[in-house]
Amino acid sequence: MDLETILNVCQTDISINHWTQFTYSVFYWLMKSPTASLMLGGVYVLGFLILSGLLMRGFILLGRGRSIKRLWLWGFPVALFLGLSPLLIGEPLLTTFLPAYNGQAADAVVVLGRGQWFNSDRVMKAAELVLQDAAPQVFVSGRDDAPIMATMLTRVGVDPSKISGENCSNTTEENAQYTAQQLLPSGVRSIILVSDPPHLLRSQLVFSSLGFRVLPYPSPLPLELNQRYRRLLALRESMGFVTYGLMGRYWPRPIDTVSTTAAQ
Repeated sequence: MDLETILNVCQTDISINHWTQFTYSVFYWLMKSPTASLMLGGVYVLGFLILSGLLMRGFILLGRGRSIKRLWLWGFPVALFLGLSPLLIGEPLLTTFLPAYNGQAADAVVVLGRGQWFNSDRVMKAAELVLQDAAPQVFVSGRDDAPIMATMLTRVGVDPSKISGENCSNTTEENAQYTAQQLLPSGVRSIILVSDPPHLLRSQLVFSSLGFRVLPYPSPLPLELNQRYRRLLALRESMGFVTYGLMGRYWPRPIDTVSTTAAQ
């Protein structure tokens, strides 16, 4: 594997889809705007009222004559929990069902990029796994992040011949598709998947749907991230988790035949 290949700009014509671009824009606006907290609160109040109404309608249809007061006593807390859970519970809501990593070996370590704040910690986790012989190779995935992570891996002692990757993906779906295109034909079936805890459940399900046996390996969120950022991240991941489920990305399916020139 020529490490310089990863450092080249991806030659595939990929543009971020409108939904992904929209969620990125909203997320960063919520982070930076002084009115973001008030706006977010308003959205949640509106969502809560809509959800309460839908639940109450369902309870009334099922109640068959039961008192409205009793129905409200049940419907209100259920709606409140469902509406506010991503912000109040945050990360635990997305990590409860992740299996613990118990030192199992795999065919490869796969590291997903998420920007400069996140890359350093997950690169160190991946390097530890490879240097401890948990896997014979490491694959870095993510547009703009892959070349940075590949360079960082070599600096912490990982043999460049053990590093491969793709520099094309903009989304979790593309992470999985381009990784599968590269690794499955070479016989890689089991992977240790490194990402931050809120992102791992969705990532595990997407990679599994393409034929990988996935061992999730969480890399902690950076300590400098404040609680507001963490809650917004949990909210965005909750939305992504539901959206991917509705799109059928958690069920077994074939790999898309999209070619890339990165890390062949």
